[in-house]
Order: sequence, then C-alpha cells, then structure tokens
Amino acid sequence: MNRPGHTRITPTALRKTVETVACQAFGIPPGDASASLHDDAGKLGLDLLVRLPAPPLLALDPGGRDRPLFERADIARLKISFMGREVTGMELGRINIRLGAA
Repeated sequence: MNRPGHTRITPTALRKTVETVACQAFGIPPGDASASLHDDAGKLGLDLLVRLPAPPLLALDPGGRDRPLFERADIARLKISFMGREVTGMELGRINIRLGAA
C-alpha cells in the first residue's frame, strides 16, 4: 500500500550512519571515525577522519596479512561506498579519507 507523504533523514543521522559504516569498513571501534557531508554533483560526498591504532613496532606478521595503509584505505573506500548505499539508499560520490592516530 502506498501512502502519501515523504521521509527525510536528518543530516546528523546520515553522518552518524556513515561514520558507523566507516568504522566497520576499517575494522575499528565505533567512534573512531568522524565524517562531514557535502554535495558532490548530486551525490553524497564524504570527508572522513579515521583514527587508526598504531601497529606494534616489533610485531612481525609471518603470513604477510598486514596491508599497507593506502591499500587498506582503498579497500575501505569501496566497502564504504557499497555499504553506505545499501544502508542509506543514497549514491555516494567522492570519499576523501584522512588517516590519523587513535
């Protein structure tokens, strides 16, 4: 059944949703990412600050599973784009990621 009316998502709710998606994409605790939203030619543009913990300096990964930061960011950007669209229903445009320390 279709009912007349409209649905709005407040900017704060949208920002919090994108921040949660970013945390999941990077595998970091909730609250370790902050976002600002902007229009990107009709799409939802994101500026993200992601706080990553510093890796232990003496730890070795014998399996080579640790990826370089830029590769992790590229993979996370794809996840954020896909999951963000799935959750919000909005097309995401440019996703700028700034990495910081937790």
